[in-house]
Amino acid sequence: MIELTMAQVEKAQRMLSHLPDAAPEAMARAINRAAEAAKTEAARKVRETYIVRHKDVVDTIKISRASPTHLMARVISTGTVFPLTKFRVTPKEPQPQRAAAVRWKKARPFKVTARVKRGEGGPIKSAFVARMSSGHVGVFKRVSEARSPIQQLYGPSIPQMLDSKTVSEWVYEKARETMDKRLDHEITRILEANR
Repeated sequence: MIELTMAQVEKAQRMLSHLPDAAPEAMARAINRAAEAAKTEAARKVRETYIVRHKDVVDTIKISRASPTHLMARVISTGTVFPLTKFRVTPKEPQPQRAAAVRWKKARPFKVTARVKRGEGGPIKSAFVARMSSGHVGVFKRVSEARSPIQQLYGPSIPQMLDSKTVSEWVYEKARETMDKRLDHEITRILEANR
């Protein structure tokens, strides 16, 4: 949630007191710019930590904009966990020839490795890459010693990534900085337009 401090509200009202309805307009515009900055910074900061595409991050973020009668904006991310294949996985495709060779003891098992966070990751014991009848390729593990059932492996969701302390604090601070600058800019713009 992005909203103005009491000091910012008082400043806008004081500087624009001679212009009816100007202060709420300036404040709403500043809040909306801060919300856009929060979305941009969230995508950038998540990508510094996690191996995820920019588009995958911004597609989960929606902004509920402020208006002169409702001086508050919300920046909300919604989404489910990502299949592990959305991150950096080796191999990316099933290795059927190698699997057959392993069964006949002609090759060592191929280790599936995954990296979700930058600088972290490694082999996943007993994991394999498979293509389902739907065409979906994923990283799976067997639930028991039997060949089936199998379960797909997942990484975190974008909301979970954004909720990490380092990301959320960074985004909040950048939004606050943008709001300070944009409020001054909007007040100045209105004053110059009404000279």
